[in-house]
Amino acid sequence: MTPAPQSLLQTLAFFGCLGMGILIFMLRPASWDGALNDWPRLNAESEQVITMTPEEAQRVLEAYAILDSTVASPAPSDSVPISSQDEKETLASAQIAPTAPPQEALDAGAAYDRKAIDQFLHETLQLHGSPQAFTTLGSFFAALNSENRKPPIHVLHFGDSQIEGDRITGYLRNAWQGIWGGGGPGFISPASPIPSLAMRQTWSGEWERYARFGKKDSTLDHNRYGLMAAFVQPAAVLTDSSAAGSSLHFEPHPKGYRRNQQFNELHVLLGKTDSSTVLHYALNGEDEIALPLPADSISQSIAIPLLDLDSIPFQSLDLRFAGGQPEVNGVGMWADSGIVVHNLAMRGSSGTLFRQLHREQFVEQLHGLNTELVILQYGGNTVPYITEVEAANRYGGWFASQIKLFQQSLPSVPILVIGPSDMARKSGTLMETYPQLTWVRDALKEAAWDTNALYWDVFEVMGGPGSMAAWVQSEPPLASADHIHFTPRGAKQIAELLRQSIQAEWTLWQNTQAEQTLVDAP
Repeated sequence: MTPAPQSLLQTLAFFGCLGMGILIFMLRPASWDGALNDWPRLNAESEQVITMTPEEAQRVLEAYAILDSTVASPAPSDSVPISSQDEKETLASAQIAPTAPPQEALDAGAAYDRKAIDQFLHETLQLHGSPQAFTTLGSFFAALNSENRKPPIHVLHFGDSQIEGDRITGYLRNAWQGIWGGGGPGFISPASPIPSLAMRQTWSGEWERYARFGKKDSTLDHNRYGLMAAFVQPAAVLTDSSAAGSSLHFEPHPKGYRRNQQFNELHVLLGKTDSSTVLHYALNGEDEIALPLPADSISQSIAIPLLDLDSIPFQSLDLRFAGGQPEVNGVGMWADSGIVVHNLAMRGSSGTLFRQLHREQFVEQLHGLNTELVILQYGGNTVPYITEVEAANRYGGWFASQIKLFQQSLPSVPILVIGPSDMARKSGTLMETYPQLTWVRDALKEAAWDTNALYWDVFEVMGGPGSMAAWVQSEPPLASADHIHFTPRGAKQIAELLRQSIQAEWTLWQNTQAEQTLVDAP
């Protein structure tokens, strides 16, 4: 049977509908993209994708160096110059009431005069915050100014995958230990699948690892994840104390900083522990030492002096547990004085998990350290999922509640928030900054201001919109091809700029103290 011929009108209607569909597809907004990123849009040019060349990005970084000479400290002998990085290593609450520092912080000389900050530091590198926030920062400087810093001062650097592997944290730690003394990497997350330059780690036997960030294990019936939001357990109880069992092994990373090897204390952070558990540890391959552990249902910190390391170099450390299945939250190594900077990386986290941890355990582990500064570096994992300003503002409210938790747990300790760096996605043939990134940045910045925390704008420090693509194209690259993470060289560049920002505030605090000394002189 011969089909009936279509009329001219039907044909025109068909092609008209087809053309209209194509036009609607070509005019789709950028928010529809995802798997469609490789398909062109007619309005792509009208959206004016902001681009930056590697040369322009370099000029941004060079501009910062002009004022740095006024605040530069003597370079630590163990530091790695920016120019030779690759040769050294590869790599819910919407309203939060402000928290004022206690009167003791003010009486200790925490407040300082910042009127001359523009003479010391490029405007883009400057910290943002309320006057109360900077007064609280002064308490950190007062602690650094103490005579021997013993017990050591602790800095907790929490963050997402941007800091994992000891990126950013490691450079900052090494620089500060070169100025204020100390050594060792701080806490290491046991049996972590992500290698770290802070310390090389291997393990044997069967371990079960649980983390509150990333994919949550629904079989776990408690929230005792601890300070690092993760813990490991031996998979089976070892009843024979002479058997090998599940063990952890630590040794210096050949591409890490030497100061990471200079410590004389071992700290084992534990959650629930059975009464029959025995910790066996061996330093530099010597005979094991057995240490029975007291039973605890929530948390305990075991501090072990390693005085031999005052006279011999560190080569290795081995730990194993017998007689029980303790929840091991962290293994810490640091010197008994100076400053310790902990890298507490949580891949995939938005930074809103702290209020979901076992409160008593988390606070107890916070109080076990002489903490004087908390850094919260988050936001990047939230950016791709934000579709409206209101969602970004809700995230900012949730994040503010996390800041408030730290302030309640650690009164007078300054909180420094570092938001998302630039992030890029494909738009036609170009890489563009996520349009919603500035919404998230602004929400975090407002959360910091409202809670009397500080904010450092790494997005603007990089150069603002379009800078990530330029960092990727730089030679050598400062960011990786995923247009999200820094390369080791780029991470060190960011760490150095952060060091300059804090160092400028330290200089102003010192100047204020010197002037006050003259005023008080008889």
